[in-house]
Amino acid sequence: MDEIANPLELRKVFNDGHARSSTRCFRCKNKRLKCRYEFPACNNCEKEGHECFAWIKGLSKPVPRSLALYLENRVAELEIKLAELSVNPILDKSEEQALTFARYVATPFVDAFESSECDRGVVNYPFLYFRSSSLPAPFDSMLDNSERGNMKRFVEEHPPVDLYSIPRDVVQILMQNYTSYHQPQYPILSRLELKQIQFKVFESRVTASSYDYAAISIALAISAATLTHKGERKSLSSSSVLFSQAIVQLAHTNWESKLKKLQITLLIAHYAFANPYAADIWYTIRECLRLCLDLGLHKDVQIETSTMIDIDLRRRLFLVTTSMSRHLSSVLRIAFPIPDNLISVEKPATVDDSFITEKEIDLSGPQTKAAALHFYQFRLYETEVHEVLWLNKELNIDAEEWLDDMDSKVEKWYLKAEEFAKLNQLRFRLICKASLQTRLRRRTPRITNPPRPSYVKLVNSLALLIDEYLRDSRSGQVFYLLMGVYYIEEAAVNLADVIWTQSDWILDFFTSEFLDSKFKGCIDLLLRFSERWPDITRGKMIQTLKDIYFKASKRLFAIAKNRSSYETFEEDDQVSAQIEQLLFPQNDVLAPEASLHLPRDEPSSILDSRSMPALLSINNQSSWTDSFKVDGLLNLEEYVGLQDWV
Repeated sequence: MDEIANPLELRKVFNDGHARSSTRCFRCKNKRLKCRYEFPACNNCEKEGHECFAWIKGLSKPVPRSLALYLENRVAELEIKLAELSVNPILDKSEEQALTFARYVATPFVDAFESSECDRGVVNYPFLYFRSSSLPAPFDSMLDNSERGNMKRFVEEHPPVDLYSIPRDVVQILMQNYTSYHQPQYPILSRLELKQIQFKVFESRVTASSYDYAAISIALAISAATLTHKGERKSLSSSSVLFSQAIVQLAHTNWESKLKKLQITLLIAHYAFANPYAADIWYTIRECLRLCLDLGLHKDVQIETSTMIDIDLRRRLFLVTTSMSRHLSSVLRIAFPIPDNLISVEKPATVDDSFITEKEIDLSGPQTKAAALHFYQFRLYETEVHEVLWLNKELNIDAEEWLDDMDSKVEKWYLKAEEFAKLNQLRFRLICKASLQTRLRRRTPRITNPPRPSYVKLVNSLALLIDEYLRDSRSGQVFYLLMGVYYIEEAAVNLADVIWTQSDWILDFFTSEFLDSKFKGCIDLLLRFSERWPDITRGKMIQTLKDIYFKASKRLFAIAKNRSSYETFEEDDQVSAQIEQLLFPQNDVLAPEASLHLPRDEPSSILDSRSMPALLSINNQSSWTDSFKVDGLLNLEEYVGLQDWV
């Protein structure tokens, strides 16, 4: 593919400032033919059997019509060359990372997503965005897809609300909550953008587009979902009908740019954290990553060829995308897919948007977006913990020394986060701290048998995490339900593991009543969470955890009565295997006799446990990517019949 323009040639043309694309393809331009410039190939090229390329003024070589399709072909070539060199492979780490990066950009997404390079700019959202998120593994594989929450069911249960039926003072309250609390932490839309959209939707009306209605609906839905302390049931119901309105609008949105599609998709991902029953978090995050890479947001653009407003927007969107992705990847225990050495973009400005002009950034302005960068620092810690403890990243110091150092960093992060409490930001800083300290001290592939002090710290972290969630739950302030479910499920599993594997000494530090109360707290929370996310019940999560804990505590209580006697039960090996599967669901499928057992009268065929890969790739699909095969995918409108609400 040497005839294709390379990055250096493209950069020179754009730096010269006279780059301009054409409405004719490269071949039709040279032959002076009329060209309708259809995607992926114009009628002339398709008729003659030629590959269709784009033309840019200033270049003598063609450029790909679609970066993703071009990279897919390029990856295929690289894989062939790699196979030829496999007898004597000489690939250093940077080359391996570059190949992984290229594979990530092209292969997993070309077949899984509708093209965002369509020249006419109309891209329907596939309905898989709007099915429920996956439960924690392995419970995701216990839930049949036919039972899983989906958009059709969601919209039927929550008919879209007419935005103009909402009292204006309620809109103001919701928008004030969003701009004060959410926008500084997740600066997907600038304050100026939000103000302009709000004016077009509620004041001008005539100038508002479907994009504007969708954006404002999701922002209002996020805000309503996090005002549950005012009345949980009413707030969540209001949030759901607002999000249904966004779904309706997205079916008719003409995308002006990929940046706008990225902004909407990030808003959907943000909402999925709050309401995982309404949208698929991993599917939307994957699309956000694909759009970021497709737009080149991982690298800074030249200041001379762009305004500071545009540059800061690109930086903000990449920061939010990678922050969400790092967080989700570490919780799901898969690797963050973009090698760090390929990311060169700078961090966005922390000052208020009003202090950013086209020419410069006034750093003396108020630091209204500082919370977003402090949040991102925590996400970097999450990534490091996962890479060290689950991917066995090489360390220059002793593992225990690294654990203590990371503990210290998390504590310092928490103390710094306390400063944002005055602004009502980083409200869940204590949950963040406790969740990461839990992952530091639990059993992992790197540290399979932690010392006793680590187990003591683990139980203390679990207790802090559970108590904080119980406190928030009682006051109706579990805003981000997805993480609540993942954290509490992990807490319950690790409590069962401690009670089962450390039963000979754990009662020297904690009473059986204390341990029992914490596990019951987990079950109470999951029961409450299942009211908002019915998949929890359908996935048999609560009953399975209760069954395993009952067996573990039965032995613990027997030991508590007679500390010198250790009775052996017939099902010990089975319980050990079940706990192991819950702790390490990414491992290979266990033998049938070791698989988790459902309550009686449930078919065992549901337990189709699958493995979770270390890297996201098309060849190694985890259980939550198995259903991303979307051959013959229906359009959003065709699937739901949204014309009934238009």
